[in-house]
Amino acid sequence: MPACGACRKAGANCVGGGTSRDIPRSYVHDLEARVAWLESIVREHAPSVDLSSGPHYQSLSSGRTPPGQRANESTSSSLPQPPPHHPDGGTYEAYSPEDDSLSDITHQIGLVSVTTGADLRYLGPSSGLFFTKFVLAGLGPRVRVEKQNSPDPTKDCLSIPADLLVVRPQELPSDQRHARWLSQAYFETVHLQFPFLHEPTFLGILDRLYDGVDVGPACEFQVFMVLAIGATILARRAKIPLCAEGYCASAMTRLEGIFQRASFTGVQCVLLLQMYAMNNPSSGLSLWSLHYHCLAWTIELGLQRNAPGNTFSLPQQEMRTRVFWCVYTIDRALCTLMGRPLGLMDEQCDLRLPLDINDEDLDSSHPQSVHSDTSLTTMSTAIHLYKLARLNSEIKAVLYCTGRTHAPYTAPAMADIVRWKEDILNRLRQWKVEIPRHPQGSERYCVNHLCEIKYHELIMLVLRPNPVFQHPTKDALRECFASAMRCNNLYYELYASNTLHYSWISVHSLFLCVITMFYCVWTSQGIADEVDVDGLTRALKSTSDILSATGEYWPEARRSRDVLDRIAAATMSRFPMRVSETTRQSGKVNPRPPPTPPVSSNLGILDPPPTAVPQNMNLVTPPDFQALQFGNGDFGMGHMSPVYETQADAFTTTDMLSYFMGSGGDGTANNAQIMGEYYPSVDDVMQNFLGDGFRDFGQYQGMNVMV
Repeated sequence: MPACGACRKAGANCVGGGTSRDIPRSYVHDLEARVAWLESIVREHAPSVDLSSGPHYQSLSSGRTPPGQRANESTSSSLPQPPPHHPDGGTYEAYSPEDDSLSDITHQIGLVSVTTGADLRYLGPSSGLFFTKFVLAGLGPRVRVEKQNSPDPTKDCLSIPADLLVVRPQELPSDQRHARWLSQAYFETVHLQFPFLHEPTFLGILDRLYDGVDVGPACEFQVFMVLAIGATILARRAKIPLCAEGYCASAMTRLEGIFQRASFTGVQCVLLLQMYAMNNPSSGLSLWSLHYHCLAWTIELGLQRNAPGNTFSLPQQEMRTRVFWCVYTIDRALCTLMGRPLGLMDEQCDLRLPLDINDEDLDSSHPQSVHSDTSLTTMSTAIHLYKLARLNSEIKAVLYCTGRTHAPYTAPAMADIVRWKEDILNRLRQWKVEIPRHPQGSERYCVNHLCEIKYHELIMLVLRPNPVFQHPTKDALRECFASAMRCNNLYYELYASNTLHYSWISVHSLFLCVITMFYCVWTSQGIADEVDVDGLTRALKSTSDILSATGEYWPEARRSRDVLDRIAAATMSRFPMRVSETTRQSGKVNPRPPPTPPVSSNLGILDPPPTAVPQNMNLVTPPDFQALQFGNGDFGMGHMSPVYETQADAFTTTDMLSYFMGSGGDGTANNAQIMGEYYPSVDDVMQNFLGDGFRDFGQYQGMNVMV
């Protein structure tokens, strides 16, 4: 084994030598705890296995008991929780400095491991990782649930032949109308947000393919990827299998030669892979690595700049501009979601918006943008989302930058950050007013909801705790809570109308919406007394329903649903406690006021029913929240005190921070102590959200494809 020079001279064993990874002091103890946990499962489900017959090991100290023996002596309540496990075989680890100051927390560095032996991966503050860890760590000790009987993993287990799991390439549909039907699903959904393909050109390629004309591997790749994405969307909408993976496998057989050198068509192909990775969990593609491969080609081809007029024709120039803005928008979304630096700064780009015209008008001799509010094009929504991406870029640079100092050769630091905050909020509100509205009843009506969801996501990004504004005001919490509620309502409307796209980005967005609700209700400066409890109950229930449905396609959604269900029950149980405390202090109970009229409240709850709880929370008979039903079962909770008692507690108390910083004292409770013995950890949940962005680039080349 490799050893350092000092250990070699002393003739001692070198602990931790030969590794470039940061190994915590509790690393060996955690490994032994995991062995004990695994052995306990073997004893429970496979008692015939003789654990003593395996290889033995020497413990670090003579007084240390082997983990197998400790497992026998321990009770079920003290059974150590295993480290969160990644589907690819790695564990999720979070590294954070031991200094518990507020500045360190809001600038927290997350280094996570997703593959055994691989280097750690970075997550920053805008990802919501530490905001989520803070909220769940605070609520965790209050959320006690009894251990459920673990299902027998050997029961109902089928032995499936390996060759049945191989994805086989799917040929083009025998009827060209079916291929056009799948293509239409793509252009009516994905194309409205990311118009990097030219629809008439694509349909022409499809016609030539059915005529037996050789169009080349790149064009064939694009056709099969469009069919794969369209099949994914329609299969979920109609709840029938449509061979999406087979079309993707056919596209993968045509990869050779496409990625050998940078090309405009190659950028379009990588964007198609990104669209598929966003919508299909079986892709095995790293969205993050694909994006930076695409970004490198974008810069190499100069798509970020306006080329001279005689270099490209107008249609070519417009398509170059469209492709650039698609890459730019994805960059802003991914870098914000994962808390990573922006890939391309605004100052390095010309940022000319494309013309607002339909694809079929792009080939005309004098194309002009449409300025009428009643004549929306296939580009109207995309162009508006491009404008929002620029606002996203500004928010990311101002509120979530790493350092607060500026080099002398750069622009001076912002003089009034509070005034900037009000200005960016006003610009966001104006952007919302100007959203292109597709008529109700049209197939594109759902895009209106999508734009509004993106708006509320940025509002929450500005208003929730961040490195600059670490303690939100009560007014900020009101608006943040209203955006979270409205965003939740919009997701449910899409779900109820069967127009929700089940992507891992949607799961992440919905989860952070509910985490934001929890924070606004539980923090000491929160708005619990102003919340419409019936509306909040409906929002939490609808979230559970959506995540349950999403779990059919994205397994991590089920885990996030379990987290939210338990904390939702604990949150709702706080309200009757508040009523009883108010009654006990005042010595009397206020009579029930008249029903609340069905109007939009300032907390974003639309049309509350007549039974809505009034804002003063004083009721004759408190509602029975002990029997609240959420998507994963019945999780009634007892009364509890508020988690955050003082302003300082909102983000800085040692006890609270120790839950996710790993410091000493009472805060070193493991996941079993925090959330219940079988409860998934916060790290595990957040890793599941971002796992698709972490997969190693190049896996698509090694997909299990039968040629």
